[in-house]
Amino acid sequence: MNLFEAIVLGIVQGLTEFLPVSSSGHLVLFSAMFKIQEPGMVFEVMLHFGTLIAIFLAFWPDVVMLVKSGFRLLTHPREIVRLAKEDEGCRLVLSIVVATIPIVIIGLLFKDWITGLFSSPVFTGAMLLVTGTILYISDRVKKGTLVMEKMGILDAIFIGLGQGLAVLPGISRSGTTIAAGLLRKLEREDAARFSFLLSIPAVLGSQVLAVKDLLTYPLAQDSLLNMIIGTVFAAVTGFLAIKLLLNFVRRGRLVMFSYYTWFVGLLVLVLSL
Repeated sequence: MNLFEAIVLGIVQGLTEFLPVSSSGHLVLFSAMFKIQEPGMVFEVMLHFGTLIAIFLAFWPDVVMLVKSGFRLLTHPREIVRLAKEDEGCRLVLSIVVATIPIVIIGLLFKDWITGLFSSPVFTGAMLLVTGTILYISDRVKKGTLVMEKMGILDAIFIGLGQGLAVLPGISRSGTTIAAGLLRKLEREDAARFSFLLSIPAVLGSQVLAVKDLLTYPLAQDSLLNMIIGTVFAAVTGFLAIKLLLNFVRRGRLVMFSYYTWFVGLLVLVLSL
C-alpha cells in the first residue's frame, strides 16, 4: 500500500467512522473505486486507533470523568451498587461496560468468520441497505428526554446489541448505536455522545486483538510509515466528522444519512456485478 492509498483510506475512515454511513462499507467501496489493495485487518485497526484519538480530542472532559469514575469503582469494588445509584459518572462507566459485553463476545467467537466477510462487496452492499433502514426507522421515533447518565441496564444492553451487530461490514457502528439510543428514548445529542464514548473500549479491545497479527506479520518500514500517516489523517478527519454529526443530530436530520447509505449500498452492489 502506497502513501496515496493510505491517505485516502485514512480520510475515508475518519469521516465514515462517526458519520452513520459505515466505515467498513466505504473502505470496501473506495478500495474498489481506486483499485486499492484491501488494507487488511492490522491497517484497519490502526485507522480505528486514529478515530479513537479524535474521540479523546472531542470529548476530553467526558473521557477524564470516565477515567476518574472508573478508578473510583476499581478502588471501591464492594460499593459498586451504591456508587451506581449516587454517582452519575460511575453509573455511566457501568453502562458502557454492560453495553460493551455483546461486541466482546461476538468478536471472540466469530473473529475469523467476520474477517472473511470484509472481502465480500455483495454482503457489504446489502448491509449498507440495512443501515439505511435502521436510520430511517430511528429518525421517525418521537424525541426522547433520557440523559445518558440516567440510563438503566436494559438501555445499555439494547445499545450494546446494536454495537454487536456493527461488526458486520456495511453496518454502521455509530448508526446502530445512535439509533438504539433514540429507540430507548435518549435525548438526541446524548444518544450520539454515548455512541462515541462507547466506541472507546471496543477500539481498545481491537488493538489488543491486533497485537498477535502485528507480531506474526511484521511490517516493512515504508508500510509502517504509511500506516502512521493514514492514522493521522483518520484522527483529523474523525474530529471534524464528530462535530458535523453532532450538528446533524441536534437538528434532527439523521434521515439524510439513510438516503445516502441506500444509495451507496446499491452502488456497491452494482460495482460488484
